Amino acid sequence: MPDHGLRQPAHRRVAGALRGEIVRGERRPGSRLPAENELATAFRVSRGTLREALRTLRNEGLIEAVPGRGNFVMHGSPNRPDARRRLVGVVVPSVAQPYVPDLIGSIEDELHRHGYSMVVGSSGMNREQQAGRVHRILDEGASGLIVYPMDYEPDLPLFDHLVGGGFPVVLIDRHVVGLAVDAVLPDNAGGAYSAVSHLLQLGHRRIAFVSTDNLGTTSVAERLQGYRQALADSGLGAPEELVLAELPVTRAWPRDIVTGATGHAAKIRHFLERELPSAVFALHDYLAADVLDAAEQLGMKVPEQLAVVAFDDDPPAAKLPVPLTVIRQPRERIGRMAADLLVDRIEGRRTETARTVLPTELVVRASSGGRVNEAAETSA
Repeated sequence: MPDHGLRQPAHRRVAGALRGEIVRGERRPGSRLPAENELATAFRVSRGTLREALRTLRNEGLIEAVPGRGNFVMHGSPNRPDARRRLVGVVVPSVAQPYVPDLIGSIEDELHRHGYSMVVGSSGMNREQQAGRVHRILDEGASGLIVYPMDYEPDLPLFDHLVGGGFPVVLIDRHVVGLAVDAVLPDNAGGAYSAVSHLLQLGHRRIAFVSTDNLGTTSVAERLQGYRQALADSGLGAPEELVLAELPVTRAWPRDIVTGATGHAAKIRHFLERELPSAVFALHDYLAADVLDAAEQLGMKVPEQLAVVAFDDDPPAAKLPVPLTVIRQPRERIGRMAADLLVDRIEGRRTETARTVLPTELVVRASSGGRVNEAAETSA
Protein backbone atom coordinates (compact mmCIF):
# COMPACT_ATOMS: atom_id res chain seq x y z
CA MET A 1 0.00 0.00 0.00
CA PRO A 2 1.62 3.26 -1.09
CA ASP A 3 2.20 5.81 1.62
CA HIS A 4 1.68 9.15 -0.06
CA GLY A 5 2.39 10.96 3.18
CA LEU A 6 6.08 10.76 2.31
CA ARG A 7 6.39 13.93 0.24
CA GLN A 8 9.37 14.93 -1.84
CA PRO A 9 10.95 18.35 -1.58
CA ALA A 10 9.44 20.62 -4.22
CA HIS A 11 12.63 20.93 -6.28
CA ARG A 12 12.88 17.12 -6.65
CA ARG A 13 9.23 16.95 -7.69
CA VAL A 14 9.80 19.56 -10.39
CA ALA A 15 13.05 17.94 -11.55
CA GLY A 16 11.31 14.56 -11.77
CA ALA A 17 8.45 15.94 -13.84
CA LEU A 18 10.78 17.71 -16.29
CA ARG A 19 13.08 14.67 -16.44
CA GLY A 20 10.14 12.50 -17.41
CA GLU A 21 9.11 14.88 -20.18
CA ILE A 22 12.65 14.83 -21.58
CA VAL A 23 13.10 11.05 -21.35
CA ARG A 24 9.70 10.41 -22.95
CA GLY A 25 10.60 12.74 -25.82
CA GLU A 26 7.99 15.35 -24.99
CA ARG A 27 10.80 17.91 -24.97
CA ARG A 28 13.09 17.34 -27.94
CA PRO A 29 16.89 17.65 -27.98
CA GLY A 30 17.82 21.24 -28.76
CA SER A 31 14.46 22.63 -27.71
CA ARG A 32 14.32 25.53 -25.28
CA LEU A 33 12.56 25.19 -21.95
CA PRO A 34 10.00 27.88 -21.07
CA ALA A 35 11.28 30.90 -19.17
CA GLU A 36 11.94 30.43 -15.47
CA ASN A 37 8.99 32.57 -14.40
CA GLU A 38 6.65 30.54 -16.64
CA LEU A 39 7.91 27.22 -15.25
CA ALA A 40 7.72 28.48 -11.67
CA THR A 41 4.10 29.51 -12.23
CA ALA A 42 3.23 26.22 -13.94
CA PHE A 43 4.66 24.15 -11.09
CA ARG A 44 3.47 26.57 -8.39
CA VAL A 45 6.93 26.94 -6.87
CA SER A 46 9.28 29.83 -6.17
CA ARG A 47 11.99 30.88 -8.61
CA GLY A 48 14.59 29.63 -6.11
CA THR A 49 12.98 26.17 -6.01
CA LEU A 50 12.77 26.06 -9.79
CA ARG A 51 16.43 27.00 -10.17
CA GLU A 52 17.41 24.18 -7.81
CA ALA A 53 15.43 21.74 -9.98
CA LEU A 54 17.09 23.04 -13.13
CA ARG A 55 20.51 22.72 -11.48
CA THR A 56 19.74 19.05 -10.80
CA LEU A 57 18.91 18.45 -14.48
CA ARG A 58 22.06 20.25 -15.60
CA ASN A 59 24.15 18.06 -13.28
CA GLU A 60 22.55 15.00 -14.88
CA GLY A 61 23.46 16.29 -18.34
CA LEU A 62 19.84 16.53 -19.45
CA ILE A 63 19.82 20.29 -20.03
CA GLU A 64 22.34 23.05 -20.50
CA ALA A 65 22.14 26.76 -19.71
CA VAL A 66 23.02 29.15 -22.54
CA PRO A 67 23.74 32.66 -21.18
CA GLY A 68 21.21 35.18 -22.38
CA ARG A 69 19.08 32.52 -24.11
CA GLY A 70 17.83 30.12 -21.42
CA ASN A 71 17.90 26.37 -20.75
CA PHE A 72 18.01 23.85 -23.61
CA VAL A 73 17.39 20.09 -23.72
CA MET A 74 20.60 18.14 -24.33
CA HIS A 75 19.28 14.68 -25.31
CA GLY A 76 16.30 12.37 -25.15
CA SER A 77 13.96 10.58 -27.59
CA PRO A 78 10.35 9.39 -27.41
CA ASN A 79 10.04 6.42 -25.05
CA ARG A 80 13.61 5.40 -25.85
CA PRO A 81 16.07 6.58 -23.18
CA ASP A 82 19.64 6.40 -24.39
CA ALA A 83 21.92 3.50 -23.44
CA ARG A 84 22.96 5.18 -20.22
CA ARG A 85 19.37 5.28 -19.03
CA ARG A 86 18.71 1.60 -19.82
CA LEU A 87 20.95 0.26 -17.05
CA VAL A 88 19.91 -0.27 -13.43
CA GLY A 89 22.19 -1.07 -10.48
CA VAL A 90 21.21 -3.51 -7.73
CA VAL A 91 23.12 -3.59 -4.42
CA VAL A 92 22.58 -6.44 -1.94
CA PRO A 93 24.43 -7.32 1.30
CA SER A 94 25.90 -10.56 -0.08
CA VAL A 95 25.30 -12.75 -3.10
CA ALA A 96 26.04 -15.73 -0.81
CA GLN A 97 22.73 -15.31 1.02
CA PRO A 98 20.37 -18.05 -0.13
CA TYR A 99 17.42 -15.78 -0.91
CA VAL A 100 19.41 -13.49 -3.21
CA PRO A 101 19.17 -15.51 -6.48
CA ASP A 102 15.36 -15.46 -6.46
CA LEU A 103 15.28 -11.79 -5.48
CA ILE A 104 17.75 -10.74 -8.17
CA GLY A 105 16.07 -13.01 -10.71
CA SER A 106 12.70 -11.36 -10.18
CA ILE A 107 14.25 -7.88 -10.46
CA GLU A 108 16.08 -8.83 -13.65
CA ASP A 109 12.99 -10.39 -15.25
CA GLU A 110 10.93 -7.27 -14.61
CA LEU A 111 13.66 -4.91 -15.78
CA HIS A 112 14.07 -6.99 -18.94
CA ARG A 113 10.34 -6.65 -19.58
CA HIS A 114 10.81 -2.87 -19.50
CA GLY A 115 13.85 -3.01 -21.77
CA TYR A 116 16.50 -2.42 -19.08
CA SER A 117 19.68 -4.29 -18.16
CA MET A 118 21.06 -4.84 -14.66
CA VAL A 119 24.42 -4.74 -12.89
CA VAL A 120 24.78 -6.21 -9.37
CA GLY A 121 27.10 -5.23 -6.51
CA SER A 122 27.57 -6.59 -2.98
CA SER A 123 27.92 -4.27 0.01
CA GLY A 124 29.50 -7.00 2.15
CA MET A 125 27.73 -5.36 5.13
CA ASN A 126 30.51 -2.76 5.00
CA ARG A 127 29.78 0.95 4.65
CA GLU A 128 32.86 1.72 2.58
CA GLN A 129 32.28 -1.25 0.29
CA GLN A 130 28.63 -0.28 -0.14
CA ALA A 131 29.61 3.26 -1.17
CA GLY A 132 32.27 1.88 -3.50
CA ARG A 133 29.79 -0.45 -5.21
CA VAL A 134 27.26 2.36 -5.60
CA HIS A 135 29.83 4.71 -7.17
CA ARG A 136 31.12 1.97 -9.48
CA ILE A 137 27.58 1.32 -10.68
CA LEU A 138 27.04 5.04 -11.24
CA ASP A 139 30.30 5.22 -13.20
CA GLU A 140 28.96 2.47 -15.47
CA GLY A 141 26.09 4.74 -16.44
CA ALA A 142 23.22 3.35 -14.38
CA SER A 143 20.07 5.44 -14.44
CA GLY A 144 18.74 4.18 -11.10
CA LEU A 145 19.47 1.99 -8.08
CA ILE A 146 17.66 -0.75 -6.17
CA VAL A 147 19.35 -1.13 -2.79
CA TYR A 148 18.98 -3.60 0.09
CA PRO A 149 20.50 -1.34 2.80
CA MET A 150 23.01 -2.54 5.37
CA ASP A 151 22.01 -3.51 8.90
CA TYR A 152 24.37 -1.05 10.57
CA GLU A 153 25.02 2.52 9.45
CA PRO A 154 22.94 2.54 6.25
CA ASP A 155 24.89 5.64 5.09
CA LEU A 156 22.18 8.27 5.18
CA PRO A 157 24.46 10.93 3.62
CA LEU A 158 25.13 8.74 0.56
CA PHE A 159 21.47 8.06 -0.17
CA ASP A 160 20.38 11.56 0.80
CA HIS A 161 22.88 12.94 -1.73
CA LEU A 162 21.56 10.66 -4.48
CA VAL A 163 17.89 11.24 -3.76
CA GLY A 164 18.42 14.94 -3.11
CA GLY A 165 20.01 15.23 -6.54
CA GLY A 166 16.97 13.64 -8.16
CA PHE A 167 18.66 10.28 -8.83
CA PRO A 168 16.07 7.42 -8.76
CA VAL A 169 16.57 5.05 -5.80
CA VAL A 170 14.30 2.31 -4.45
CA LEU A 171 15.06 0.54 -1.16
CA ILE A 172 13.94 -3.02 -0.44
CA ASP A 173 13.40 -4.98 2.81
CA ARG A 174 13.88 -1.93 5.04
CA HIS A 175 13.79 1.83 4.77
CA VAL A 176 16.14 4.49 6.17
CA VAL A 177 14.82 6.72 8.95
CA GLY A 178 14.92 10.38 7.98
CA LEU A 179 15.06 9.75 4.22
CA ALA A 180 12.05 10.30 1.93
CA VAL A 181 12.79 7.61 -0.65
CA ASP A 182 10.79 4.95 -2.48
CA ALA A 183 10.76 1.58 -0.68
CA VAL A 184 9.15 -1.84 -1.13
CA LEU A 185 8.96 -3.79 2.13
CA PRO A 186 7.46 -6.94 3.62
CA ASP A 187 4.91 -6.39 6.38
CA ASN A 188 7.43 -6.95 9.15
CA ALA A 189 5.14 -5.91 11.99
CA GLY A 190 2.13 -7.77 10.63
CA GLY A 191 4.15 -10.91 9.97
CA ALA A 192 5.57 -10.90 13.50
CA TYR A 193 2.07 -10.39 14.86
CA SER A 194 0.88 -13.47 12.91
CA ALA A 195 3.81 -15.55 14.19
CA VAL A 196 3.11 -14.73 17.84
CA SER A 197 -0.65 -15.12 17.37
CA HIS A 198 -0.01 -18.62 15.99
CA LEU A 199 1.96 -19.53 19.12
CA LEU A 200 -0.71 -18.02 21.38
CA GLN A 201 -3.37 -20.10 19.64
CA LEU A 202 -1.31 -23.19 20.41
CA GLY A 203 -1.51 -22.33 24.12
CA HIS A 204 1.90 -20.73 24.69
CA ARG A 205 2.14 -17.91 27.21
CA ARG A 206 5.91 -17.45 27.75
CA ILE A 207 6.92 -16.50 24.24
CA ALA A 208 10.42 -15.12 23.74
CA PHE A 209 11.81 -12.92 20.96
CA VAL A 210 15.37 -13.73 19.85
CA SER A 211 17.05 -11.04 17.75
CA THR A 212 20.31 -9.45 16.73
CA ASP A 213 21.23 -6.17 18.40
CA ASN A 214 20.58 -3.87 15.44
CA LEU A 215 17.26 -2.58 16.74
CA GLY A 216 17.76 0.66 14.81
CA THR A 217 17.26 -1.27 11.56
CA THR A 218 13.65 -0.64 10.61
CA SER A 219 12.82 -4.25 9.70
CA VAL A 220 14.14 -5.45 13.08
CA ALA A 221 12.31 -2.73 15.01
CA GLU A 222 9.07 -3.52 13.19
CA ARG A 223 9.29 -7.23 13.98
CA LEU A 224 9.85 -6.43 17.64
CA GLN A 225 6.88 -4.08 17.47
CA GLY A 226 4.65 -6.83 16.01
CA TYR A 227 5.80 -9.29 18.69
CA ARG A 228 4.96 -6.85 21.48
CA GLN A 229 1.63 -5.84 19.95
CA ALA A 230 0.42 -9.44 19.64
CA LEU A 231 1.23 -10.11 23.30
CA ALA A 232 -0.35 -6.82 24.38
CA ASP A 233 -3.54 -7.58 22.46
CA SER A 234 -3.71 -11.00 24.14
CA GLY A 235 -3.66 -9.31 27.55
CA LEU A 236 -0.34 -10.90 28.53
CA GLY A 237 2.02 -8.01 27.95
CA ALA A 238 5.61 -8.47 26.75
CA PRO A 239 8.05 -8.89 29.67
CA GLU A 240 11.44 -7.41 28.77
CA GLU A 241 13.24 -10.42 30.19
CA LEU A 242 11.78 -12.52 27.35
CA VAL A 243 13.46 -10.32 24.72
CA LEU A 244 16.99 -11.39 23.80
CA ALA A 245 18.24 -8.64 21.49
CA GLU A 246 21.97 -8.51 22.12
CA LEU A 247 23.33 -10.90 19.50
CA PRO A 248 25.76 -9.26 17.05
CA VAL A 249 24.92 -9.31 13.36
CA THR A 250 26.92 -11.96 11.53
CA ARG A 251 29.02 -10.22 8.89
CA ALA A 252 30.08 -13.33 6.97
CA TRP A 253 26.79 -14.96 6.07
CA PRO A 254 26.86 -18.76 6.61
CA ARG A 255 26.47 -20.77 3.47
CA ASP A 256 24.86 -23.77 5.16
CA ILE A 257 22.08 -23.11 7.66
CA VAL A 258 22.02 -26.78 8.67
CA THR A 259 25.65 -26.90 9.79
CA GLY A 260 26.63 -23.25 10.07
CA ALA A 261 23.86 -21.18 11.66
CA THR A 262 25.26 -17.94 13.14
CA GLY A 263 27.28 -19.16 16.12
CA HIS A 264 24.99 -17.73 18.80
CA ALA A 265 23.78 -21.04 20.22
CA ALA A 266 25.72 -20.68 23.50
CA LYS A 267 24.18 -17.30 24.38
CA ILE A 268 20.75 -18.52 23.40
CA ARG A 269 21.21 -21.64 25.54
CA HIS A 270 21.94 -19.53 28.62
CA PHE A 271 18.91 -17.37 27.83
CA LEU A 272 16.63 -20.41 27.53
CA GLU A 273 17.96 -21.85 30.80
CA ARG A 274 17.40 -18.57 32.63
CA GLU A 275 13.98 -17.51 31.30
CA LEU A 276 12.38 -20.88 30.46
CA PRO A 277 10.13 -19.77 27.59
CA SER A 278 7.86 -22.38 26.05
CA ALA A 279 8.15 -20.81 22.58
CA VAL A 280 10.51 -18.57 20.62
CA PHE A 281 9.88 -16.19 17.75
CA ALA A 282 13.25 -15.68 15.99
CA LEU A 283 14.15 -12.62 13.93
CA HIS A 284 15.18 -14.80 10.99
CA ASP A 285 15.82 -18.41 9.98
CA TYR A 286 19.50 -18.45 10.89
CA LEU A 287 18.84 -17.38 14.47
CA ALA A 288 16.11 -20.01 14.59
CA ALA A 289 18.74 -22.61 13.62
CA ASP A 290 20.79 -21.43 16.62
CA VAL A 291 17.71 -21.79 18.81
CA LEU A 292 17.32 -25.38 17.62
CA ASP A 293 21.02 -26.03 18.39
CA ALA A 294 20.62 -24.51 21.87
CA ALA A 295 17.53 -26.60 22.56
CA GLU A 296 19.36 -29.75 21.51
CA GLN A 297 22.26 -28.92 23.84
CA LEU A 298 19.75 -28.57 26.68
CA GLY A 299 17.99 -31.79 25.81
CA MET A 300 14.77 -29.92 24.98
CA LYS A 301 12.53 -31.48 22.35
CA VAL A 302 11.17 -29.26 19.60
CA PRO A 303 8.26 -28.62 19.45
CA GLU A 304 7.15 -30.62 22.52
CA GLN A 305 9.15 -28.55 25.01
CA LEU A 306 10.02 -25.52 22.89
CA ALA A 307 8.09 -24.27 19.87
CA VAL A 308 9.99 -22.18 17.32
CA VAL A 309 8.79 -19.78 14.60
CA ALA A 310 11.05 -17.61 12.43
CA PHE A 311 10.77 -14.81 9.87
CA ASP A 312 11.95 -15.06 6.23
CA ASP A 313 11.67 -18.67 4.90
CA ASP A 314 15.00 -18.80 3.12
CA PRO A 315 15.29 -22.00 1.04
CA PRO A 316 17.12 -24.07 3.73
CA ALA A 317 14.45 -23.44 6.41
CA ALA A 318 12.43 -26.49 5.41
CA LYS A 319 15.56 -28.70 5.44
CA LEU A 320 16.54 -28.31 9.10
CA PRO A 321 16.37 -31.39 11.37
CA VAL A 322 13.08 -29.92 12.60
CA PRO A 323 11.61 -28.03 9.63
CA LEU A 324 10.84 -24.43 10.56
CA THR A 325 7.45 -22.83 10.85
CA VAL A 326 8.03 -19.45 9.21
CA ILE A 327 6.67 -16.11 8.17
CA ARG A 328 7.39 -16.16 4.45
CA GLN A 329 8.46 -12.95 2.74
CA PRO A 330 7.09 -12.28 -0.78
CA ARG A 331 10.60 -11.71 -2.10
CA GLU A 332 9.87 -12.28 -5.79
CA ARG A 333 6.97 -9.83 -5.61
CA ILE A 334 9.17 -7.35 -3.74
CA GLY A 335 11.76 -7.57 -6.53
CA ARG A 336 9.24 -7.08 -9.30
CA MET A 337 7.49 -4.17 -7.61
CA ALA A 338 10.81 -2.48 -6.86
CA ALA A 339 11.82 -2.77 -10.53
CA ASP A 340 8.46 -1.38 -11.70
CA LEU A 341 8.64 1.50 -9.24
CA LEU A 342 12.19 2.38 -10.27
CA VAL A 343 11.41 2.36 -13.99
CA ASP A 344 8.39 4.57 -13.38
CA ARG A 345 10.64 6.96 -11.47
CA ILE A 346 13.35 6.94 -14.16
CA GLU A 347 10.86 7.58 -16.94
CA GLY A 348 9.08 10.32 -15.02
CA ARG A 349 5.73 8.60 -14.52
CA ARG A 350 5.80 9.15 -10.79
CA THR A 351 7.00 11.99 -8.61
CA GLU A 352 5.43 11.19 -5.23
CA THR A 353 7.48 9.08 -2.83
CA ALA A 354 5.89 5.68 -2.14
CA ARG A 355 6.45 3.18 0.65
CA THR A 356 4.78 -0.07 -0.41
CA VAL A 357 4.22 -2.75 2.24
CA LEU A 358 3.45 -6.28 1.01
CA PRO A 359 1.68 -8.99 3.06
CA THR A 360 3.55 -11.99 4.43
CA GLU A 361 2.40 -15.59 4.84
CA LEU A 362 2.48 -18.02 7.77
CA VAL A 363 3.80 -21.42 6.68
CA VAL A 364 3.31 -24.07 9.36
CA ARG A 365 5.87 -26.87 9.66
CA ALA A 366 6.99 -29.13 12.48
CA SER A 367 8.91 -26.67 14.67
CA SER A 368 5.83 -24.96 16.13
CA GLY A 369 3.75 -28.07 16.80
CA GLY A 370 0.83 -26.67 14.85
CA ARG A 371 -1.11 -28.60 12.26
CA VAL A 372 1.25 -28.84 9.29
CA ASN A 373 -0.16 -27.62 5.97
CA GLU A 374 -2.91 -25.66 7.67
CA ALA A 375 -4.27 -22.73 5.68
CA ALA A 376 -1.70 -19.96 5.63
CA GLU A 377 -2.48 -16.71 7.40
CA THR A 378 -1.79 -13.43 5.71
CA SER A 379 -0.53 -10.35 7.50
CA ALA A 380 -2.66 -7.25 7.45
